[in-house]
Amino acid sequence: MPNTTRLNHTLTSMAWVLFALILVAAGVSRSSAQANPGYIHVVASLVPGDARAGEAALVHISAQITPPYHLYSLTQPSTADGFGPARTTLTLPPGTKFAQIGKPQQSKFATMFDKGFQIQDQIYNGTAEFGIPVTLSKSASGTFKTAVAMHYQLCTDVNCLNATTLNVPLTISVAPGPARPDHLAALSLANGAGAASTTTTGIIASAGPQPAVTDATATKIAAAQRAGLLQFLLLAVGYGFLALLTPCVFPMIPITVSFFSKKRGQNSRQGLMEAIAYCAGIVGTFTVVGVAVAVVFKATGIRVLANNPWLNLGLAVLFVALGVNLMGGFEILLPPSLADKANRAAERTGLIGPFLMGLTFTITSFTCTVAFVGTLLAAAAKGNVFYPVMGMLAFSTAFALPFFLLALFPQYLNRLPRSGAWMVTVKGFMGFVEIAAAVKFLSNADLVWSLDILTRPVFLAIWFALATLAGLYLLGAIRLPHDESRAIGKARRVIGLLSLVAGIWFLAGINGKSLGQVVSFLPPEPYPGHTDGSSSLLHWGHHYKAALAEAAADNHDVLINFTGVNCTNCRQMENTVFPLPTVQKQLARYTRVELYTDRDLPSDRANAALQQKLIHVATLPAYVVLSPSGQVLRVQQDRSTPSQFVKFLSQN
Repeated sequence: MPNTTRLNHTLTSMAWVLFALILVAAGVSRSSAQANPGYIHVVASLVPGDARAGEAALVHISAQITPPYHLYSLTQPSTADGFGPARTTLTLPPGTKFAQIGKPQQSKFATMFDKGFQIQDQIYNGTAEFGIPVTLSKSASGTFKTAVAMHYQLCTDVNCLNATTLNVPLTISVAPGPARPDHLAALSLANGAGAASTTTTGIIASAGPQPAVTDATATKIAAAQRAGLLQFLLLAVGYGFLALLTPCVFPMIPITVSFFSKKRGQNSRQGLMEAIAYCAGIVGTFTVVGVAVAVVFKATGIRVLANNPWLNLGLAVLFVALGVNLMGGFEILLPPSLADKANRAAERTGLIGPFLMGLTFTITSFTCTVAFVGTLLAAAAKGNVFYPVMGMLAFSTAFALPFFLLALFPQYLNRLPRSGAWMVTVKGFMGFVEIAAAVKFLSNADLVWSLDILTRPVFLAIWFALATLAGLYLLGAIRLPHDESRAIGKARRVIGLLSLVAGIWFLAGINGKSLGQVVSFLPPEPYPGHTDGSSSLLHWGHHYKAALAEAAADNHDVLINFTGVNCTNCRQMENTVFPLPTVQKQLARYTRVELYTDRDLPSDRANAALQQKLIHVATLPAYVVLSPSGQVLRVQQDRSTPSQFVKFLSQN
């Protein structure tokens, strides 16, 4: 059997095994997927708390709205023909223990022009306060339970949830004693100012409407959607090309070249079809798998799958096998009786291997989902599928285009003079690269399981050894089984010397020397759990409630760094942006808390649920600024330049 057929059949078999691993990992991830939290939290109480029979009181309703949604007022206008968003209505049940004595009241609202209905919307962002004046029956006594029926609708700038009615529980405890003369007048919210009156009735003031949350990515997406589908698709294409600059993409470049360098002797048409199949795997993963998993398992589902330790362990084994195979360490030979059958099967299924490789490599890139993808997956998790599907299709097509060209590159390399020797050398060198990639996947599993084996020094020591061996191979000091010639050209010498320099660079990184962008691929330093702090010079806590308590005591805003042990974009920010003096100066203004979200630990699952509750996206990294009371003020997703991050931190 020709080498190409054997390798193609072997890779196809491995791809099927890996696909089975993905399905198993998906089943495991489903059990740990977080339930989608509600978008509004409403509490009702009676004030004052010591109201007696025959006295006036106020049924106080407090609503906490999750960004980016807003709630409409009690007086929300509609169009002339009666259309428009549903206004909020409050209804008390009929009964004999209390009676409504005035119209429901509301705190101060914000206004926003609605281009769709051409009306001025009255909305609440963050919080809303309502009050219903009542009087307790003279025969009322003891404690009884009832409910307030609240009919409402939640919308963002681009879509709305269905209007619904929520029965808000209300417990009333009637204080003993006769009615007091100074407690008979009807109570109200303080002139619509957003706080309850602080009269002698004992109503406690509460915070009014909070500023709207700013999220640059969500704002751009919303504006593009309002401008029309074409504008939205152009934005998606732009983000697709920008995503090629993220550290997550870099390992896919040598992997793509090495995978297709195994294809020898195929015709141009077959090479083109395999390149298309590879890119179809990339596009299909982003569009079909990404959206489907978000709908079924919610926004964090695809990231849970990408971080599954068994999947990463399977990838590591596969990459080691492929690397050794490229070096000529082994060949898989079939008995002659099966050779013809395998050859025919490979011809029929030859596109499955490239397709599944594209699917697998793309799933692993979701460990550092860019902001555009994270925002669309969050929208898909809420049931808004059309724009996420169209956006992911445009994004992934732009993202896959360079990989289409990379997949064709080995085919054209074969046409160069002495292509046989070229390809043997390229394959040998790529074998070292694939084993280096396997170390990264092993590190992913090590971090999720918290094994504390592949710490940063150990990781760098392995990469130092691999880079040194690769350099010695290119310089002729080491020979591999399939080497066809001892001739060493200038290009091979240069790349060999660069490999040795890279090895020395990795060795210096063990002693604390800066590694630039390479640090994005390394485990966090210190290893999670070793110390209570991040790689930044400032102290970072790891407990959300403790940070809120500290912020309230110091009257500081809170900065949450939602991060992950396997997030390369997170490492880049934490190791190259956070330590800068200008950034440190701004970070010092906040109570800082660093929350990991991607390990199979109760703390990480709680942190992931908190991220969903606060900002409704699964992007890592995500930076959230909270007020001392816990109100979301600002959000920034994904990486940024130092100047952009300083601007984000310095806003008031």
